[in-house]
Amino acid sequence: MSSSIRLILNGKSSDQPRLRKMVNRLRKQGIGVDVRVTWEGSDIEDFIYQASANGVERVIVGGGDGTVHGAANALMKLPEEYRPSLGIIPLGTANDFARAAGIPPSPTEAFAFAVREEAIPIDLGKIGDTWFINVVSGGFGASVTASTPPMLKRMLGGGAYSLVGAARILSFSPYSGRLRMPDFEDSADMVVIAIGNGRQAGGAQELTAKAYIDDGLLDVLVINDFRLRDVPRLLRQLEHLSPDNDLVRYFRTPWIELECETALPVTLDGEMREVKQGRFEIAQGAIDVVVPADSKMLKNRVETSVASDDAEEE
Repeated sequence: MSSSIRLILNGKSSDQPRLRKMVNRLRKQGIGVDVRVTWEGSDIEDFIYQASANGVERVIVGGGDGTVHGAANALMKLPEEYRPSLGIIPLGTANDFARAAGIPPSPTEAFAFAVREEAIPIDLGKIGDTWFINVVSGGFGASVTASTPPMLKRMLGGGAYSLVGAARILSFSPYSGRLRMPDFEDSADMVVIAIGNGRQAGGAQELTAKAYIDDGLLDVLVINDFRLRDVPRLLRQLEHLSPDNDLVRYFRTPWIELECETALPVTLDGEMREVKQGRFEIAQGAIDVVVPADSKMLKNRVETSVASDDAEEE
């Protein structure tokens, strides 16, 4: 007998007695909920494949950004007509995608939200054969994420990244490379590059601040090499994002190609890897995800809300 909901919990975060009570309560109400707990990285793909084969309509994953990343990639391996919708329970350290999207931070509230609310088609980014739901950050930010001790992450949450970053930024060497986008090509000495479908990474650091998850575009932030005397100008440019700045450049594009002289460390939805050259693309409306209808990352919903407000004023 198939179930309409499959709850998949990351094994590292599976000790959730309140969620267990909610599952039992839902079952008594006649809502079928099957629970799976991951033991190793490949489990989430297997569980989502099984859920699809069993006719499950919604998969709800509990974990951090890496768990959400794994779920998105697993869903994209299924034919579109067999992809369940995705709900998210933030149980990780940073929970950057969930936080920026406005998903409730409480596990029980997030679970209830994921069960009852409608899913919305959202975009996914892609590099090679890997999909990302949130942000690819490279250079300084990726080095900070890689060098932050796990114990410190658990103790301070997202603030740990800023703490380690403050100690490292003055000794950081930029990465030289070349950027290509539609109607644009230039070299860059990058301290930071962020390519976002979502907005924040590294523990609540909003890197691609104008990004939407339903607009068919990637947002690209590039911070070029700078000296201490340039900091006031850099801060001004961070407040006024533009592709025409010299230190902080911001683009919105359906694709970007990156070539670096040396391998660039990046975090892809929080997962570490290296990129020397690659093409990043966007797939519009790739998967259905349960996010608040008024989420700041939904361009279409924001525009509808603004239009409605304007009509009322008239």
